[in-house]
Amino acid sequence: MRECGPLLILLTVAMLAPACATRGSVRAVAARVEQVAKDVGGLRRQHDSTAADIGPTVIELWMLSGRLRDTEARLRDTLDRVAALGNRVAATEASLRELIGVVETLPKGAPVPPAAAAPEPAPPPPAESSVTAERAFAAALKTFRSGEHGQAVLELTDFIGRYPTHPLVARAQLWIGEAYFKQRDYRQALLEYRKAVDAAPDPTAAADAWLKIGQAYAALRERPAAGAAWQHVLREYPGSDAADRARTLLRK
Repeated sequence: MRECGPLLILLTVAMLAPACATRGSVRAVAARVEQVAKDVGGLRRQHDSTAADIGPTVIELWMLSGRLRDTEARLRDTLDRVAALGNRVAATEASLRELIGVVETLPKGAPVPPAAAAPEPAPPPPAESSVTAERAFAAALKTFRSGEHGQAVLELTDFIGRYPTHPLVARAQLWIGEAYFKQRDYRQALLEYRKAVDAAPDPTAAADAWLKIGQAYAALRERPAAGAAWQHVLREYPGSDAADRARTLLRK
C-alpha cells in the first residue's frame, strides 16, 4: 500500500494539470475578445464621426453635379448656336465671292451702275404700354392653363423677348419651367427655373424659383440636391410662403 501512494499522487496531478491549463486558455481568449470588442467600438465611433463630416460634402457634390449637367446643357446649346452662325457666315462669304466674280467679268471702263439709294430706316415702333404687356402675359397663362404647354412656352418666350425689362419676366420664366415640368422634362425645367433665379427682381420670385428647383430634383430622384435647394429657401427667404412649403417637403 505504501508503494501505491506516490503513484496515486502522480496520477492526480496528471489529471488536474490539463484542467488548469484549459481554464487559463479560456481566460486568455476572453481577454482577447474583450479587447477586440473595444477596438470594434472605437472603429464604429470613428465611422460615425467620419460619416457626419462627409454628409455635407456629399450634398455639395450633388449640387455641383446638377450644376455641371446644367452647364453642359447650356454649353451644348451655345455650341449649336455658334455652329448655325458659322453656317450663315459661310453662306454670306460664298455669296460675296460670287458677287466679286461677277464684278470682275465686267468689261474694263464700263460705267458702273450707280448704287441704289439706301432706303431710309423705318422709324422705331412705338413703345407698347405696360397694359399691353400684362395682357400678353395673361394670354400666355390662359394658354398654359388650357393644357397647351408647348404653345404656352412659345408665348411666354415671346413675352420675355418683347418686354425684357418688365417686372413679370421672372414670373414668365417660372411658368416656362412649369410647362416643361408638366411635360416631365425635368432636366429642362431645372434650366428654366435657374433662369428665373437669375432674372428674379424680387425675393418672392427668387424663393419660388428655388422651391421649384428642389421639386425638379426630387422628380429626378436626386433627393440630396432637392433637400439642399429647400434648405436654401429656408436660409435665404425664411419668412416667405415658399419657405413654409419647403419645410413641409423636407419633413416628407
